[in-house]
Formats: sequence, C-alpha cells, structure tokens
Amino acid sequence: MPIVTIMTSDLETENRALRARVSALESELSFLRMHTAVLQGMKGETLVADLTGGELTDFAAEHDIVVGGSVTVEVKFSKLNTPVARAATRRWNWSKPLGWKDKGKSFDFLVLVGEKDMRYPNQYLDDAPYVFFLIPKARVGEILTQGSTIGANVQITTHLARARSPASLALKSFHVPAATVTALLGRARAT
Repeated sequence: MPIVTIMTSDLETENRALRARVSALESELSFLRMHTAVLQGMKGETLVADLTGGELTDFAAEHDIVVGGSVTVEVKFSKLNTPVARAATRRWNWSKPLGWKDKGKSFDFLVLVGEKDMRYPNQYLDDAPYVFFLIPKARVGEILTQGSTIGANVQITTHLARARSPASLALKSFHVPAATVTALLGRARAT
C-alpha cells in the first residue's frame, strides 16, 4: 500500500475524531450560553480550587470545594454589573450564599470573587484580575444585603472607598489579595 494512501487514511480518521470533538464542544458551549449562571459559578469555583489546591465537589453539593480534605468552601463569582443603565456605578452581586429555600449550604468559608473594576486599581490589594473576599461562615450574616437567612444576597459597589453601608463595611474587612486566599485557608486547615 502506498505511503500516500496510509497518510490519507490517518488524516481521515483524525478528521472524523476532530469533527466529533468539535460537535461535542459546540453542544457544551450552547448549554453554557443558555445557562450563564452555571458558567459564572464554574469560573469562580475553578479559580479558587486552583488557588487553594482544593478539590471541586459534585454539582449541587452543600459546598463547592474541599481544601486539605477537611476545610469546606463555598464560592460565588460576580461579573461587573451595571445597576442603572448608562450610569457610572458598577457593583458586584453574589446570589444566595447560604443557599435557597430548603437547600441550605454547609461550609467553613465563603469566598466571593469579582471581576475588578479597573477604574479603581488603588483600592484593590494586588494586580490579580479579580477581587477576593474570604469570610468565615459564622460572619456571613454581617455581609448580607437582603435579609439574613437562606435566599439572601450580597452586593457592594466596586468603588470600595464609597461603600459605607453596614454590610459593605463588614464585607470590606474580609477583602484579601489572591495570594492570601491560599494562606488563610491553609492556616484554617491546620487549626
């Protein structure tokens, strides 16, 4: 059999495999575009798992990550949101950190991740593209902006110097650089 025929056969086989892979990826992308909240959550969870060396849990578990086999972490991610059309104000919103309805969350720490608003670089603690807040579960009630139980939310303006509500002041006290997320969770694991 000529070498050209063998190479063509190999290329055809590879081409079929690649077409099948592209089809699978297109289906996945279509799903994620329809369910943007799932995509945002995965982005934050993957980022924090990478920072901490933690293991991701199954979908709809009581927490998102386990660090060191024992420290449980819930992660919420927020893009920059514009609460009023054409206004300069941007804010982060994190939905239901304690769970929703009968599906409460069980975790040791809540990590809130937000896309940085690069208009205020001097208000952030590092050069990472994201801002991080690391909150022990016992203190989560202090940062909730709508209610204090399951279903409540967290929100804060990205202009941290102007954030003055009691919930915002509490949240700002948990603002940490990306490098500290690993160190603080590692120390918690050791205690």
